[in-house]
Amino acid sequence: MAAEFDFVLEMSEAPGGYCIEVSSPCGEDRTTIDIDAHELLHRLPSLQAAVLGSAARSRGAGTEMEQPIRQVGGMLFEAVFHDSIKALYLSSRQKARERDQRLRMVLRVRCPELAALPWEFLHDAKLGGYLCLHHPIVRHVEILEPVSPLRVQPPLRILGMVSLPGSLGALDAETERESLSTALKPLLDEKMVQLDWVRGQTKQDLFAALFQGCHVLHFIGHGRFDEGRRQGMIIFADEQGREDPLHAEALGSLISIAEPAPRLVVLNSCESGTSHAQDLFSSTAAELEYTVPAVVAMQFAVTDKAAVLFSRAFYQALAANRPVDEGVRTARIALRADKDDSLECFTPVLYQRSGDAHLFDLTSPRRPSPPLTVVEEINQIQREADHGKAASEQPAPPSAQPPDQQTTPSSGMSSPRLTPRPEIDTGRWVVSLSVHPQGRLLATGARKRVRVWDVITGEPTWERQLSGWSTMVNAVTFSPDGGRLATGSTDNLARIWDTKTGSLVAELAHSHFVNAVDFDDSGIYLATGSADATASIWDLSTGNRILQVRHARAVKDVKFSPDGRQLLTASEEGKAYVWDTGTGWQKAQITHGDFVLGVAFSPDGQKIATCGEDHVAQIIETETWNPIFHVEHRDGLRAVTFSSDSSMIATGSKDGTVCVWLADNGQALFNLRHNRSVNTLAFYPDGRFLASAGEDKVVRSTRLPDVDR
Repeated sequence: MAAEFDFVLEMSEAPGGYCIEVSSPCGEDRTTIDIDAHELLHRLPSLQAAVLGSAARSRGAGTEMEQPIRQVGGMLFEAVFHDSIKALYLSSRQKARERDQRLRMVLRVRCPELAALPWEFLHDAKLGGYLCLHHPIVRHVEILEPVSPLRVQPPLRILGMVSLPGSLGALDAETERESLSTALKPLLDEKMVQLDWVRGQTKQDLFAALFQGCHVLHFIGHGRFDEGRRQGMIIFADEQGREDPLHAEALGSLISIAEPAPRLVVLNSCESGTSHAQDLFSSTAAELEYTVPAVVAMQFAVTDKAAVLFSRAFYQALAANRPVDEGVRTARIALRADKDDSLECFTPVLYQRSGDAHLFDLTSPRRPSPPLTVVEEINQIQREADHGKAASEQPAPPSAQPPDQQTTPSSGMSSPRLTPRPEIDTGRWVVSLSVHPQGRLLATGARKRVRVWDVITGEPTWERQLSGWSTMVNAVTFSPDGGRLATGSTDNLARIWDTKTGSLVAELAHSHFVNAVDFDDSGIYLATGSADATASIWDLSTGNRILQVRHARAVKDVKFSPDGRQLLTASEEGKAYVWDTGTGWQKAQITHGDFVLGVAFSPDGQKIATCGEDHVAQIIETETWNPIFHVEHRDGLRAVTFSSDSSMIATGSKDGTVCVWLADNGQALFNLRHNRSVNTLAFYPDGRFLASAGEDKVVRSTRLPDVDR
């Protein structure tokens, strides 16, 4: 489904209520609403009883039980969809119809008490009743974690599991298993889908099966919400058939061992979508978003019959080439049609953090690509790379940059001894930043926006908005002369911008997210790292890719050596690599215990630094590639960088801390704390200040202590 037909509702806390921000096909708007979320939360137990009871009651009783559901749904609708927001919704719905598209509602809820509400109840009698029966409703979870793509090549590998501890009573598991096989039979016959079942009911059985990998994990069984730990859990059986619960966080870790990793988890268990009002990620489904891009779960207890009907309709929709969100809507309609006074159609919820909800193109199977060697050399790579090395030993030729952009006095970037504003409130999570070589500007990347800021005034000099509500600007970096800005984003493009005017100079297309960009010292060549598991070098004078090196998993960061002869890359496979840019040969690899998310070359070329989710930053010398020392944080590291004189390194962590260390021996020099995760760091050119930013939306420029370095 095209992102242009997404009606995005972002909900967050605000003075006097809650802020509602809307991004839609017909424009944007924001307002503040007053809703008594806690009063509605008190109604949840009775609402759940009504939903479950409606499946068994007679028609008259079912209709009576629906009244509180409609009432709460109406209250939610009236609270959010009033005045201009409602007008945007109506015009967006009409525009989608005119284009023969279906409007999708995306909920980006940032406060736990609102996230715990049953938004699937949204109801307005004048607009056709329940919105979830007319539009796919997606609960989008914004997590800055590595994301696997939802699209996969056939065959789609589905791993099913049934776990029924004896004390909980039997679900109709065999019926659901048979229904799942029947729904997928056409695809099974065409060998576009492979369906396997876990042999057993224990956690250990699932552990063993996951080593074979899967694209979809479908669990049939029971789930609960642990009020004490404020977390959802799935109930497995132990070797004696007794209950053996596993909480959501641990379940996510278990699922993460699969290779290939699941792109979708279907939890056909009761209460797997229930969350706690004090914790945004407390439900099993939301917690699993740290591991998989999409999760379908149940927010209330579900009957056996509804679980079976939902699975059958859901996979039939996928077999008809529907995206995951439309599959959930289709399955809701199937439940409603089976018993039109049943309320169980509101039980399923979809959590998603990938903008693309298609699994893959089921109607036109693609031939698998031929095996790729570790290094792919492009035609004439040696000749062009040699040209690049020669260029890197000289200043960039005049043709590489217009003369009026080689210096920027009109931008006021003149003094390297300036004092930047201590804090710049950007209003958005900062995913990436770069400080201009002359220190007067800095660039930030966030959701949908690239902005360049004056560090003295704290005001943007220009900003550009990218299309697609979920597009994230993962990387920004200035060219060595400061005349251009390179960005990489989740719309699969690397872009080159004019620093002075903000005009777009060039675009470089990739097959997946662009996670990293870096100029070589000449400014002629750009390195990019992508979620398609490749790192590439591009000749910006021609726009051609001249080298590509392949990894096993997504590339998260890239850095040229100062002389341009080597490229340092970070990968989700838990390793950093050093490549020869002339031949594409691998020169060294550095192993971490988890995803490697950041790398850096020291400006003097004598050291590299790598950091990752294993909480560790390693410092390696470049003559023999032996380790010098390592430093640790309490949580995963997102960023590492060297000062311009190579004397210091800085590290930023998910735990909100920033630490500065001596680059020779790892002695701690300085630390500061952000309120939330730190995603990106950059020293100012003179080494006196450090810029840091992350999920607290503030860029901090911190004066470093004067020490003997």
